[in-house]
Amino acid sequence: MAAGGIFLKGNFAHIVTLDGTKNDHKMIDEKFDKIEMVKNPSQKDVAKICDTIARYIKKNDITILTVNRRITAGQMAGAAGTFLWEGVLLATSPVPLNFVHAATLRSTVKKFGDLKKTFPEENVLQSKAYDFAFEGLK
Repeated sequence: MAAGGIFLKGNFAHIVTLDGTKNDHKMIDEKFDKIEMVKNPSQKDVAKICDTIARYIKKNDITILTVNRRITAGQMAGAAGTFLWEGVLLATSPVPLNFVHAATLRSTVKKFGDLKKTFPEENVLQSKAYDFAFEGLK
C-alpha cells in the first residue's frame, strides 16, 4: 500500500510517497518533490496540474493522499494558494483524501517517531510531506 503525503505551502504542493506500513516502509520516487500552481491560474494551468497529480498517483499505486489542513482563521491563516490547492485536490483526487491538522502530526511523532527511518531531514518541506504520508500508512 502506498500513501502520498502533500504539504501545502503557498502556491506549492510538496509531495512524498511512502510504500509499506508504519512499521516497515520506504520512500518511493524521491526525485519528485513539488508542484507549483502559478498565481492566478487558468483552466489550462489547473488541468495540467490535475493531470500531473493523477499520473503520479497511478504510477506509484497510491491508495490515499494525506494533506495538511489549512488554518482558516487568525494570524497564520492559509494563503490563497493553499485555498486553491485544496479545491483542486478535493475536486479531482482519484483516491481518498485525508486532511490532517499539525496537532495530529505532533501526536504521531510521540507515538511512532522511532518508526520514521527514511525521514528526509535535509529538506524541511519534504520532511513535512513525509509526515503526512506516514499518517496515511496502516
